[in-house]
Amino acid sequence: MRVPKISLIWKLVAINLLGVGIVVFLAWQVIDHFAADYFMGLMKQYNIDPEVLHAMFLHTTHQFLLLSMVLGLVAVSLLGFFMTKQAMRSLTQMNKITRKLAMGDYSERVKVITHDEVGELGLAFNQMVGSLERIERMRKDLVANVAHELRTPLNNIRGQLEAIQDRLMEPSRETIDSLHEEVLRLVRLVDALHRLSQIDAETRVMMKERFDLQAVILQLLRKEQPRFDQKSIRMKINGAPVFVVADADQIVQAVQNLIQNVLQYTPDGGEAGVDIRTEGSRAKVLFTNSGEGIRPEDLPHIFERFYRGEKSRSREWGGAGIGLSIVKQIVEAHGGSVGADSRPGLTEVWFNLPL
Repeated sequence: MRVPKISLIWKLVAINLLGVGIVVFLAWQVIDHFAADYFMGLMKQYNIDPEVLHAMFLHTTHQFLLLSMVLGLVAVSLLGFFMTKQAMRSLTQMNKITRKLAMGDYSERVKVITHDEVGELGLAFNQMVGSLERIERMRKDLVANVAHELRTPLNNIRGQLEAIQDRLMEPSRETIDSLHEEVLRLVRLVDALHRLSQIDAETRVMMKERFDLQAVILQLLRKEQPRFDQKSIRMKINGAPVFVVADADQIVQAVQNLIQNVLQYTPDGGEAGVDIRTEGSRAKVLFTNSGEGIRPEDLPHIFERFYRGEKSRSREWGGAGIGLSIVKQIVEAHGGSVGADSRPGLTEVWFNLPL
């Protein structure tokens, strides 16, 4: 059998009424026993017949006590009801919004009108709803972007294979190379997704050690120097030894992604640079490169997974929009932060780590 639902506001009012009733009952007992006995003692001391006066005393006292009880109950009920209703307003809103969250509606927020614990709960609730909305949007974007990234190479492969099956196209060397390039694009996307899943797991279990951040970056740049020379990119390196305590393998992954980003978007004959320095209690690494720059509307989103401002240009230049998101995840797992700035002819991407 289902138990009838009783609102919390009525429970609180009932508790207040019970408290008032207990106080009146105790006062009643005190008057009947102690005050009445004291009154009878006074009457006997002064040789006055106490019976009639005693009855009048108790009757009058009980009348005033009952009147006080009624007035007290009314006052406590009204004050308790309105004060509790005010405090419960945010909780009632949370209950309604939670039901909408269960149906996928993240549009509403709690109206915080108090600065007490209930108000703090409302602010925390709104932050939670905002986080859930952002995660849901990222999930939908992830599905859409993965489908978009897979559709193009798969359609190309399907079209060319069907053309070969229908003898509309000969399986020439150029056709095989084209199919191979599309397959490699799919492999790169799957590898990027695999690296992303590994980073999600590995950032929870880090093997931290003390190492020279500058030495790690210089070693990685030396390995990529032939690619910089191939594009005739002039690289400038500034900095001094900077020691941090971090997971070296993950930091190497982050730096490799940033170097790849510089190589990818610096035009032939352009300029790039790396600046390694300390700012207060943090080590900061700044990567710069020449080129077209990042559009202002795209700049706030470049660290989001699969985000690419100009889809056609990004596909032509390669990449799946995962590299910078991996950098952000690794750096923030170490207590650092990332950022970027861009203007025509110059793009800056940086991260910092605690020393």
